[in-house]
Amino acid sequence: MKFLTKINRNYFILLTITLLVVTVSAFFTLNKILLHNTKQHLIEQTSLIKKQIAERSELPNIYPIIEVKKDTQNSFVEPSFKRILIKNEKEDEMEEFLEYSNQIKVKANFYTVKLRESTFESEDLVAILTGSLSILLLSVLIITFFISKKFNKTVWKDFEKNLQKIEQFSFTANKPLSLLKSDIEEFDRLNKVVDNLTEKLGADYLSLKEFSENASHEIQTPLSIVLLNLEEVLQQDLNEETFKKVLTSIHALKRLSTLNQSLILLTKIENKQFIADRTINFNELIVRKTEEFSSLFETKNIKVELELSNDFVVKINEQLAEILVNNLLSNAIKHNINQGEILISLTENEFKICNTGEQNSLTDDTIFNRFTKGNSKSYGLGLAIVKNICETNLLQIHYSKNEFNCFSITHKIENKG
Repeated sequence: MKFLTKINRNYFILLTITLLVVTVSAFFTLNKILLHNTKQHLIEQTSLIKKQIAERSELPNIYPIIEVKKDTQNSFVEPSFKRILIKNEKEDEMEEFLEYSNQIKVKANFYTVKLRESTFESEDLVAILTGSLSILLLSVLIITFFISKKFNKTVWKDFEKNLQKIEQFSFTANKPLSLLKSDIEEFDRLNKVVDNLTEKLGADYLSLKEFSENASHEIQTPLSIVLLNLEEVLQQDLNEETFKKVLTSIHALKRLSTLNQSLILLTKIENKQFIADRTINFNELIVRKTEEFSSLFETKNIKVELELSNDFVVKINEQLAEILVNNLLSNAIKHNINQGEILISLTENEFKICNTGEQNSLTDDTIFNRFTKGNSKSYGLGLAIVKNICETNLLQIHYSKNEFNCFSITHKIENKG
């Protein structure tokens, strides 16, 4: 989950809880205030009724609002409030009233007074006030939410741009990581840490790359000398045992030389030392290469089928294009069976090569790893080289298997956002 999404979600949850708490609290608070005011009003009316009886000697009775009854004696009625239901004749329904009962003394006489006030209007008023307050609060919170969301996006805009730069950063590009400055202290601290880290890693990467290049080139020279000397020794009159040892050594050194050359090639590809200066038609290249490999196909009785429709065209270094096709064809021959098949199809958007072969445990995630091999005669660098060539030339390669083992190369779709 994105950081801003989490902030907005938490804000929304807080907004909802706050709204519920405030609405419920407002409802009960307003209800209590109005009830208190109603009681005070009824008590004040009792004083007015007492004054009216004293001055006019008449009992005001207005049903169901006011009921006054003369008592024969003092019954010591305690003042009390209670809710009662009285039928509304007009509406033909029961209506709730708050009733205040008390006994008053006017001159030498005692009177029981019952004053009532409808709670219906009070409840309506509470509902209206609570609803209005809730709508007002909800509007404020929603406006605040969207303003905060917009503000957060503005604050995090530079961070998102820096994050994209870090994601796209590569040491092979040989360009420094230039992060945008921010007016937020924590972001600036993070930028400094990332800059320092990439500078250190970049220096280490360059040192390691230089060491690898130098070591590979330095190893190749003594290997060539040793091979040349052993081949000269092989021309001499040797006994059978010595001849076999020299021959085994030559084969081992040749394999080591091939491995070293493959590693040098991988390093050059990763360092982008091959310029994509040609537009290569792979249909023409495949036709030419299958003719070159024809003797190898015949050796294992492999049947080759070409299906060429539209031209598969790539802007790539010519040498790399040949290496890519050579490695794929070599792999299809090495891991094929006697009297097997190789199917090659090319369209405008895909170059696909499939071959029969024995079952293996390799997958699309593992087959292109360095030193991943299907048999002991291979160092497992051929497909790693193919993968690197594709990655550095905006191509995608995938491996799949069912009846055939297939490698498909397509043009990479670049993200535009």
